[in-house]
Amino acid sequence: MRWIGRVLAHYRLPMNNDSPTPRPPSRLVPAIVTACALLFTMGVVAVPWLASRDFLLAPLLRLGYKPGCHQIPERCLDLGFGPMAVCARCAGLYLGGCVGLLWTTLRNRSSRPRPLWLAVVAIPTVLDFAAGQIGLPSLGNWPRFALAVPLGLLAGLYLGDALIEIVRQNSRSYTSSPDSVG
Repeated sequence: MRWIGRVLAHYRLPMNNDSPTPRPPSRLVPAIVTACALLFTMGVVAVPWLASRDFLLAPLLRLGYKPGCHQIPERCLDLGFGPMAVCARCAGLYLGGCVGLLWTTLRNRSSRPRPLWLAVVAIPTVLDFAAGQIGLPSLGNWPRFALAVPLGLLAGLYLGDALIEIVRQNSRSYTSSPDSVG
C-alpha cells in the first residue's frame, strides 16, 4: 500500500515557502477518480444504447455492472432503447456521486458535509428499500431514482473530501520526508 502514497505524493503541488499557507492540493488524483466515475456512470446508459444497435460486447459490458446491482429490468429506467444497466436507485446513486465528486474536484477543497445530512438524505431511500423487503408496495422507478440522487451526492462529496485529504497528507509527508531531498 506504500506505493499509493508515493504515486499520490508524486503529483503534489510544491509548497510555496514564501507564504505561510500551503497551496491547494493537486487536482490530478481527484480528477482521475472523477473521470473514471463519470465513464462508469455513462456506461449505465451506453450499454442499453449499444445493445439496441447490436454491439456484440454490450451483454459483456452489462455483466460488468452485475456485481453492484440486481439489474431487474422492471426496476430499471428505460430511456427508449431498453433498460439501463443498473436499477433506478443505483443510477441515482451513481449520478449523484458523480456530481458530488465533480463539485469537490472543481472547487479543489473540502465540502465538509455534516454527518446529520447523511441521515437526512438516506432516510427516504432506506424506507423505500425496507418497504420492498417486507412486501409493501415501493415507489416507481423515477421517484426511486430521484430519492437516491441526494444520497449519492453526499457520498460523492465525502469521497471527494477523502481524496483531497489523502493528496494533502501525502503531499505533506512527501515534502517532510528525508528521502525527498535531492
